[in-house]
Amino acid sequence: MLDEPTASLDPAGVLLVRGLLTERAGRGAGVLVSSHHLDEVARVADVITVVSRGRAIGRLDPRGADLERAFFHLVHADTTTCQGGDDGTAARFAPGADPPVVPDAAPVDPGGSRGRES
Repeated sequence: MLDEPTASLDPAGVLLVRGLLTERAGRGAGVLVSSHHLDEVARVADVITVVSRGRAIGRLDPRGADLERAFFHLVHADTTTCQGGDDGTAARFAPGADPPVVPDAAPVDPGGSRGRES
């Protein structure tokens, strides 16, 4: 489990860490990387799980066309779901409901997935 493993590294260090993560995962190790740098995570992940307020709210394909847009769509939908409307009305979706399906994103599979996940 690594939190921002390439933060503050020079380019050679970044390449070294990427290579180590990919190699370990290729040999069957589970690798969990926490980061807010989607472009960096997409280079080493098989799947990206989006976490908002301590809950997994969706998954993104690291090869997706626009990861940032899909990420913010999931987070915005989750925030709207749990907080309700700006006028104080009830949320459109019940808290704990299945996350929305958006382009380049997939809902969370409670059974988990195999492979590298970030």
